[in-house]
Amino acid sequence: MEAGGNVPSGQDIEGWLKGKNVLYESHSRAETAKEFGKTEAQASQILNDAKQKLFTQRSLRPRPPVDTKIITAWNGLMISSLAKASQALDEPKYFEAANRAKSFVQVHAYQPSAGKLKRRYRAGSAEIDGYLDDYTFLAQGLLDLYEASFDLRLLAWAVQLQQAQDRLFWDEKQGAYFTTSGQDRSILLRTREAYDGVEPSPNSVAAMNLLRLWQLTDKQDYKDKADRTLAAFGPGLEQRPEAMPYMISALDFSLAKHRQIVIAGVPGAADTRALLRLVWQRYIPNRVLFSRRWGGRAKTAGTVVAFVG
Repeated sequence: MEAGGNVPSGQDIEGWLKGKNVLYESHSRAETAKEFGKTEAQASQILNDAKQKLFTQRSLRPRPPVDTKIITAWNGLMISSLAKASQALDEPKYFEAANRAKSFVQVHAYQPSAGKLKRRYRAGSAEIDGYLDDYTFLAQGLLDLYEASFDLRLLAWAVQLQQAQDRLFWDEKQGAYFTTSGQDRSILLRTREAYDGVEPSPNSVAAMNLLRLWQLTDKQDYKDKADRTLAAFGPGLEQRPEAMPYMISALDFSLAKHRQIVIAGVPGAADTRALLRLVWQRYIPNRVLFSRRWGGRAKTAGTVVAFVG
């Protein structure tokens, strides 16, 4: 215990702990036992009893508020991360977690009849029409999850979200996407954002999604919209490229020689998985991964990999 408290003022922004002491472990259990002439077991029992008393007393105080909202856009980013981790680490549990998150969003935050997303789910209710980042981040997650599983239903949903995104947010006059749909009259100004901050810009992700969909479906309209999106932010890319790193990645994808990697084999077969690991374990920028079911009677017959420039 310190007379003036043990919390540095720089760590007590609100000043709530001024002059107070916060308990912490400064020594190991073995050192504590030796200091007080106890065995480690006795010292541990005394400390555990004390912690239980503290916990009981603390439970009488009002609990702090808990943020229980589930944001569609944030889950899209998480799905991407888990899907990529499942590939890089060849760890199925990450894919399963990504797939569970995808299913939750699909059930609770998606309206199939309207083809629209809701932004927030909480306490059994989905509210607020989705913003641009909800569509772009989730579509990105679906594309990453598709490349981890080759489930065509994921690709189909990503296409549906892209169609809804084009309908709701596309700026036909200047290209690129508005952040909001314009259906909420309380929002007076529709903006188009490209700054990559804590999260990537939804327009940056939109450009990359369009380019990936172009490669996956061979539909020129996706490439055209990607080009218009990049052109809309061309001046910003020239003046402040450091503010738009993900947009630069999309530009690089657009200009680079593309790598279409096709894995042809029996899904789940050992040699098919071995070929996939060869791709997953390597950093191959600007690549798109496909899968083609290979015929033949043998379970692992005819597995090949093709690189198309």
